[in-house]
Amino acid sequence: MVAQQYLIADAVSRGMFNTNLLTFVGLRNDFGGQYSAGNNSNEITARELFDLAMGGAGGITGTYWSGGLPQVLKGNLRANAPMMIASIVGIPLAFKIGTKLLRKPILTPANRMLKAAGLSGVKV
Repeated sequence: MVAQQYLIADAVSRGMFNTNLLTFVGLRNDFGGQYSAGNNSNEITARELFDLAMGGAGGITGTYWSGGLPQVLKGNLRANAPMMIASIVGIPLAFKIGTKLLRKPILTPANRMLKAAGLSGVKV
């Protein structure tokens, strides 16, 4: 259950903020100390959101995102929404199907056949 919730939260953070969940909450630093293709102002972390709430720039440059945070979120959703929605719908379905398949042992059908054949004391 925790794995499912983590994967859904990661899909949402990737869809809205364009970063994985661990980077978003600040447990991992994927940006390095300089600008690179992996360090864009459309990648938002919780720290940057807090900075924006306190009146700062939040790492969003006005050169590319003159509309600020709303424009960045809209751009991220426009680019990432299909995958985010597919993940939000697909992950719970995959977990539900997986738990149903793994809940029943593979040996149950073999044991039923042995019981039907009159060998009720024998189990595989």
